[in-house]
Amino acid sequence: MSTLTQNLKLIKPELSDNGRQTILDLASNMDKLDEASEVSSLSIPESGYWNKQKKIYYSNPQIGGYVGAVNIRSGQAAPKWSSLRRVVVGDPIVPSQDNGHYYVCTQSGHSAPYEPTWQIAAGSVTEDTKNKAVWRPQQVYRENDIVVPTFPSDRFYVCTIAGTSGASEPNWSTTDGNATRDAGIIWMAYRIVKWKESGTAAHFRPFGKIE
Repeated sequence: MSTLTQNLKLIKPELSDNGRQTILDLASNMDKLDEASEVSSLSIPESGYWNKQKKIYYSNPQIGGYVGAVNIRSGQAAPKWSSLRRVVVGDPIVPSQDNGHYYVCTQSGHSAPYEPTWQIAAGSVTEDTKNKAVWRPQQVYRENDIVVPTFPSDRFYVCTIAGTSGASEPNWSTTDGNATRDAGIIWMAYRIVKWKESGTAAHFRPFGKIE
């Protein structure tokens, strides 16, 4: 009859054990050893599922820095949101300020200049167009203002040269990164990104201050 080791609770097979079960037990042991092994990284992980209490050790520690980081919440690791970033369907993200959730892109495009207000209900969708407004004629716009056409096109437009809009709506480009001239204003076209709330995010915090 198999027994368990004291610390990692690895399974110690006996000669009398079933051969198939012994193989399964050894595979389980390998998983436990892998989970218990030290992980070295230059920075906090941005991918993969991480269990609570898992530590990573920085591979280039410096005076004034930290030995590593410990995960205080089991969940998915992902890059932090950043502005005007190209993303595709399936890309994960976490808010720049932790809210306990991670999000997956369901519509490819570019993030907006300003971080969205994240929806936190399970499976909810956040549209990445914070501060958007419908285009208006003879309106003063400033750099980084965001508009959408009067007839939605699944795109938003970022003001890159400030000024006053024309008397009539321009013919909007629908190619990402292309410019639309609107009297004295230049608008840059981007496809709207949509993010789906997809579960709990990992949350790493530094430990071991190096004096």
